[in-house]
Amino acid sequence: MKILRLLTVLVIAALTFAACDDTTEGIGGSITNKIDNINISDSAFNVTTKSIVAGAVLSRNNTGLIGKMKDPETGNYVKGDYMTQLSVLPTFDVDTLDYIKQANKGSIEADSCYLLVSYNASYGDTIAPMKVTAYEMTKPMAEDKEYYSDYDAFKKGWVSENNQHWSSNYNLSNTSDVKNFKIYLNKKYTKDGKTYKNYGSYIMQTYAEHPEYFKTNYKFLHNVCPGFYIKNVGGTGNMAKIWNTELIFYWTRHKTIKAKDGVTDSTAVSIGYNRFDGTEEVLQLNKIENDTKNLEQLASQQNCTYLKSPAGIFTEVTLPIEDIMKGHEKDTLNTASISFPRLNNADEDNAYNFATPSTILMVQKDSLQSFFEKSKLADNRTSYTASYSRTGTYKNAYTFQNIANLVSAMYKNKGKGENWNKVVLVPVNVITTTQGYTTVISKINHDMSLASTRLIVGTDDPDKDYTTDKKTGKKVASGPIRIKVIYSKFKEE
Repeated sequence: MKILRLLTVLVIAALTFAACDDTTEGIGGSITNKIDNINISDSAFNVTTKSIVAGAVLSRNNTGLIGKMKDPETGNYVKGDYMTQLSVLPTFDVDTLDYIKQANKGSIEADSCYLLVSYNASYGDTIAPMKVTAYEMTKPMAEDKEYYSDYDAFKKGWVSENNQHWSSNYNLSNTSDVKNFKIYLNKKYTKDGKTYKNYGSYIMQTYAEHPEYFKTNYKFLHNVCPGFYIKNVGGTGNMAKIWNTELIFYWTRHKTIKAKDGVTDSTAVSIGYNRFDGTEEVLQLNKIENDTKNLEQLASQQNCTYLKSPAGIFTEVTLPIEDIMKGHEKDTLNTASISFPRLNNADEDNAYNFATPSTILMVQKDSLQSFFEKSKLADNRTSYTASYSRTGTYKNAYTFQNIANLVSAMYKNKGKGENWNKVVLVPVNVITTTQGYTTVISKINHDMSLASTRLIVGTDDPDKDYTTDKKTGKKVASGPIRIKVIYSKFKEE
């Protein structure tokens, strides 16, 4: 009988999950046929929300942001710089050095050298003129440490304004499928008292003298190239999302082809190149600067809450845990669903609007920092993810279909800390991998793209209505924000 009852509860949980927005009349009879004497009831409770300034977030990703622009919706300025290290393969080799010497009168030289900055997304006015400076790092940033988005590479001594640096003007108006710009490293480069024709010549001559430096990333970073800090130094109006930064250097080689007569020798001339990439094996770190005063003003608004990245604003949610469990302490909490409706932008058709965050994480407030530092994944017990839905049942909203496990866990920790009943909604980037025929989440990082949206504010004040536009009188969102729950329990015999 106990097994039968357990199976019955599991069936109820599965079916009520899909029916959490419907009334529960008749559900008990249809499922149990009145045999197991189970009572099913539902209820809904108001949820309160507010905006909180995110502050610095963990900068752990393989993309960078470069540029500066203004959010047309909120007026907030955001600026992005980034640091990138370069990876070397253990099989790295420069083509026959003797032939390169022959082309350069006995010296090993690079004809040209540049950083190729490739991006897969751009924001703002793509023809706005921008200026960037690439600084060679003073020393490599350690991989065994955590870095937040407000790290100061200059103050910490990882890079200096006096370091060798190279500047470039660019815009993002690439019309081809290949989107990139170049920072040329062709001026004379000096290191340890020795001057080289350009940065590529330094790399090649170092390889000729110390090929062992090119066998591992650690040796390469500490003995050859500690990385580059890419800094926006001019222009406002656009940003690029960087997916790869490459160091590329070209060289010419001459090969003498001996003639049979020993008199009419000829020279074969060819051009080659080598490259180093920023990869997952080395660090790429975003440095984000927001207009802090503006963020604080936005977060203080009472008529909405915000989800804003990178390192912008989160939404804090206070769940009515005591109200949900009052009188139901011995019941089974089958489902608890909650939806957070989005408010449309004032000018929804503005081409320069930041994107709506695609995915958000719900995590307990006191676990927010450790979630990312410990590289956790959403476990559907105390943390969940939800995607933005443009259409369907939960149109223009983020919906968490069942957080019953979270409600139960919070109730067990009732009163343990001031944030025991609070969660935070955070824009995130979810990385998936395929295992056989199944796609699984492998990593969750803070969303470092330009994204911003307003949510209807949750309130427990019945006299306040934030779902209607006061100017037009039109409904702008469904509301209020409510958590809908379904309980079940066995009747006393």
